[in-house]
Amino acid sequence: MRFKPTKMELLRVKRELKLAEKGHKLLKKKQDGLVIEFFKVLREIKCLRSVAGRKLKAAGKSLSYAAAMHGESDIQRIATGISAEVEIEHSSKKFMGVNILNVRDVQIKGGWRPNMDSSPELDVAVLRYREMFAEIVKMAEKQLVLRNLADELKKTKRRVNALEYIIVPRLISIRDIITFKLEESDRENFARLKKIKQRVSDAA
Repeated sequence: MRFKPTKMELLRVKRELKLAEKGHKLLKKKQDGLVIEFFKVLREIKCLRSVAGRKLKAAGKSLSYAAAMHGESDIQRIATGISAEVEIEHSSKKFMGVNILNVRDVQIKGGWRPNMDSSPELDVAVLRYREMFAEIVKMAEKQLVLRNLADELKKTKRRVNALEYIIVPRLISIRDIITFKLEESDRENFARLKKIKQRVSDAA
């Protein structure tokens, strides 16, 4: 640590220390907010995973019924001839430096249309798979948000730790050393002045 034990240097170090402590407080607040949001999104993912799991089970059951009605080869032939477009309506916002996506709606355009060759079982299976797909899209969006939050948390934690364990302690140490040296210098000056006064008094 290289510094000059002067009053100007002491003022500068005190200013830096004040800014570092303020920065640490703000970053700690940000870190706490990110942790809360992280676990909130994690709960949402668990909920979506549970819903998607139930819908997958229901869709699989419906598909089994449809396969029993049509035969697996017919189902495969029908599925091969289907093409569809997916439209995702979403919004985004910034939360403590993290881009938060929110899927509002998932629309599957085209694809399967009930017709004379289909059956209620097949129509229900298609509908349930579409519902399940929408849940998977929402879950994927939440997982991306979770990853972004985790990345920001790591960066914020590194900065908090650097301030808490390196920068602030170093500035406190410099402040205390300068203060000690200035006080020591004041004591020496006072003793020197006292001796000078004593000599002047003795000479009078």
